This record gives sequence, C-alpha cells and structure tokens, in this order.
Amino acid sequence: MRKRSFGIIVILFTLICFLDIGWYHSVATAQGEASIRPMTLSELDKLLTNCCLTEGFVAALIERGGIAFDPTPEVIERLRAKGAHQHLINTIKRAAEKKSASAGNLVITGPSPKDPFIEATRKVVRDYIEELPDFICQQIIDHYSDYHGRGIWTKRGKSTYELTYNSRRESYKPVNEAGKPVTQPIDKSGSAYSTGDFASRLAALFDEETKTIFKPAGKGRQGNRSTQIYDFSVPKETSRIALKVENFPLIICGYSGTVWIDAETKQVLRFESALDNIPADYPITKSELSVTYDNVKLADLDLKFLLPIRAEFIIGDYRRKHYNRNQTSFKSYRKFVTDIKIYEETASPPPSKKP
Repeated sequence: MRKRSFGIIVILFTLICFLDIGWYHSVATAQGEASIRPMTLSELDKLLTNCCLTEGFVAALIERGGIAFDPTPEVIERLRAKGAHQHLINTIKRAAEKKSASAGNLVITGPSPKDPFIEATRKVVRDYIEELPDFICQQIIDHYSDYHGRGIWTKRGKSTYELTYNSRRESYKPVNEAGKPVTQPIDKSGSAYSTGDFASRLAALFDEETKTIFKPAGKGRQGNRSTQIYDFSVPKETSRIALKVENFPLIICGYSGTVWIDAETKQVLRFESALDNIPADYPITKSELSVTYDNVKLADLDLKFLLPIRAEFIIGDYRRKHYNRNQTSFKSYRKFVTDIKIYEETASPPPSKKP
C-alpha cells in the first residue's frame, strides 16, 4: 500500500493583548445564565444584519438556547448569502441534530455507506495531487481585526509572500516593497495565519485514513459550474489540523464544514471548514477557513490547473470580543524551475609534469 504523509497542518494565532471587557449585553442574570428560548429564523436573520454583533456571539446564543427552525439546504444557502460563515453554520446544524435527538428521532453520526459520487471525487483528488506541478505564485494577505466584538472589521495592514509549492510542500518568502513596512516571515508576523491552503487540506480531507464522514447537502453553483454540495466532519482522532496559540500548547482538533464539488468533473471548487470542540480553557473559541478554486493557467505552460484563487481565515475568542481575519488572494502563478544544475562528474586527466 502506498505510504502517504501530508504532515500536520498548523494554524497559529499569536495573541495580542486581550482586554477583558466583560460579558455581552444582558444575556445573563445576576444569579447566573439567563434562560434563552430557541432562536427562530426571523430572529437569526435580524441578528445577522445587526452591525453591533459578531457571529461568534450569535453562535454562543444558539449553543445555549437551540433553534426553532429546520435548517434545510435552502435555508442554509440563504444564511450564507446573508454572510453567515462556517462556524455559525456548523453550530446551527449541531443544534438541529440535538433538537431531533431530543424529539426521539434517530440521528446518524457514524460512518455511512460509500457514496459513488464521493468515491469518484476521491479518485479525482488523488490524481490531482499526483499531477499538480511545482509552481510559484504571489500570495497577498489583507489583515483585519475586530477588537470590540461589534462585527466591524478594521484593516490593519497587508502582507505579500512568494509562495512556492515544491515536492508537495509549501514555503513562504516575504516580499518587501520600497517605502512600505518590512514583511516578516509568515511564522513570525505576530498575527493570525494558516497554512496548507493548496494540496494538503484536500489530500487530508479525502484521504480514506482520515475517515471523513460526508453527507449530501443539496445542489448549488460556483461561478458558472453546477455543483453537488456535501457536509463533512472529521473526528479529532484522525484529524491533521493543529491549533497553536502563543504560550499555549499545540492541540489537534476535529473539524466540520461544507464542500462544493463540480457535478461533471468531480473537481473540488470550494470548501469551508471550522474547528470543532476547542477546549473551553483555550483562548480561542472559533477558527474557520474557506478556500475557492478555479482553473488557472501557469505562465510558460499551455495548460490549466485547478488552483486556489482566494481564501479567508477567521480566528478569535467571542468571550473577549477579539477577532482576526485574513483575506488572501493568489496571483501570478508560474511554473517553479530550480536554478540548481547537476552535472555528471568526469575524471580529469592528471596534470602534466613540468620538465
């Protein structure tokens, strides 16, 4: 059996001084937590359009009170259109499962029979990893923060890196511009970052050893392509996603999300994921990532390859109203060519003796 090794995908968040500015609004009484009734869809719609609330806060309310509506694929699609991200979507779906279980309905959480569409996609992903050429591109990250929990993002700066994908590994080289602040190495930038946006995450998600559970979640579109939508979940025991916060230990987390797969080609066009069951004593309550793919032509090659064109990474702690967000674009793809040349060594004739 062919041996696979994709390594650990690390998500790092360097803590900046958190201000303990108290609990949110009046959702607790002087004696303890207030009783919160299940949230209706109309109430959720209003909360999503409230510029003074974050999705992390809304998710916390749903975790405590549950929901009073059925999150059908159509409802989920509408919530996404209103700006709902994966962490909130996952919370809504878990609340629906809890509601169904409490009503005595059977909730299937274990492995399901093999889905022919997913099995075909798994093969496409495996071939994609094998055939993906080494390349270089420009990765531009716009950094935003919300340090007051108001749902209003403030731009903090921009970083540019030369990203090299070589031998199935990614490396990041800072790109500096004259007159602009110096770009630090990505692991020393002092801000949130994620890695593995290219082959690593897809490989891990569809690797049979990961034991990902896929569930059909309707149909949709990405650009001009028709897609099959699947929800997925990866247990902590087989996850390769790690979370690291400065001065805290690295932890492995399970994760859940949604993937959009081209109905014809079986190519993955987009995925969204969020970490599950982050320990309560960890200084992070949410970490989520979305990546969108498209067919991109590499310079010097008359071929197109499915590659990321944009990504979004959000991480934060709703308890302290502290969030960071990266919006990333990938541009100027070109084939990676090493400038190291290896020549076959040949024996040199012995030097002639001087007369």
